[in-house]
Amino acid sequence: MRVLVCDDQKERAEEAREAIRRSELDDADVELLVGRDLTNALAALFRRVKESVDNPAGYAPAEALRFDGFDLVIFDNNLSELEFDGARLTAESMVGYVRAFSDCPYCVSLNKNPDVGFDLRYLVGDHETRADLALNTDHLENRGLWTGRQDDALDGFLPWYWPALADVPERRREQVRFVQERLMGKVLSSLGLPEAEPSLSYLSRHGRGALVPSKSAGDWLFIDMFLERDRSLPAESLDSRKALASSAAESEPVAEVVARVIAADLDLWFRRDLVAPQEMLVDVPHLVMRMPFLLAGDPSETKAWQDAVASESAPFGLDAEIYRAQVAKARFQHGMWVPRPMFLWPLLKENEVLDDLFFKAASSETEIADVVFCEDRSMFAPRVPGGDQSPPREFTAEFEGASARRVVAVVPGYEYRPWSRFVD
Repeated sequence: MRVLVCDDQKERAEEAREAIRRSELDDADVELLVGRDLTNALAALFRRVKESVDNPAGYAPAEALRFDGFDLVIFDNNLSELEFDGARLTAESMVGYVRAFSDCPYCVSLNKNPDVGFDLRYLVGDHETRADLALNTDHLENRGLWTGRQDDALDGFLPWYWPALADVPERRREQVRFVQERLMGKVLSSLGLPEAEPSLSYLSRHGRGALVPSKSAGDWLFIDMFLERDRSLPAESLDSRKALASSAAESEPVAEVVARVIAADLDLWFRRDLVAPQEMLVDVPHLVMRMPFLLAGDPSETKAWQDAVASESAPFGLDAEIYRAQVAKARFQHGMWVPRPMFLWPLLKENEVLDDLFFKAASSETEIADVVFCEDRSMFAPRVPGGDQSPPREFTAEFEGASARRVVAVVPGYEYRPWSRFVD
């Protein structure tokens, strides 16, 4: 895995590199791009952007950018010491252009909100960042951030919303290919998501308006997202976006630019409006909280619940027969858009067989462990722990839906913001 750390200060870039090394990620090759070299690299990037604006139909970059060839580019957010004319630069002002005009698939912004360790609002981290993910330097030494495995989590801290950074470059490349093949296609139908009521009602109002505000969700086209979203390319570049969009069908280099921008926006939409709310799509731990009878093991034992989190292959810690007959058919098929197996909740909720099993289990005397899923540790824990351990804390996230109330363990040494989201 090739990682490029960009900063105006060499010492700060070296801190980030050392943090990655402390994670003991086996195959990480980390390079630094700092000071004057970073200024020159950004100048070349801006020249490429200008080429696309001046001649979108003939856009065909001839030389590689310094960001090309990397799997992950990490920018410190504060780039104020770079020698550029005009306003001071930040990662937020750079990453959209890096995303669109280089072949690096994934961009991370560092230290934009250094006082935030866990996002209690939307369970995505910083939902306003233009980067693919906003982190702090000390997060980089957490091996769990790279692997997604609780066994690797530093201090046991592993937000369920963190993507496994070792996996995201290839997932993003798949996303870009998916979009590029469907630029004029409909978004929801291409993804196998409901286009009409009543199932569409599981998508929040925010989710329905986030991607293409001018159209109803069932009418969204991928190309509409490129025209209406300004997360990567600024709002004042609308005319340039229109010119690029009109050239995408005839020019593969332009189509790649357009697809990279759309893929990044769609990835955030999945994280913010589908994965976090657990309404349209539901993953295994949140599914078994609603339907404990699906567990393969003894639901009175915490191990059965943990197995459902840790399992990486079907039936994912669920009863094999029920999974094969009832659950598998609801699995979301485009795995490059979600960090772990997910299922269409409307199909499961409306399944009469599962409904019968739910009521049979509820009326039986089967003991169910009193556990909760801790979003900050990616594991189940007793609702009332023994000894002098602090109990998990409930909080109410800010997204819409019936599943906004969640639980965290509150790992010492990490900042949870905003504190007001905790339930008294």
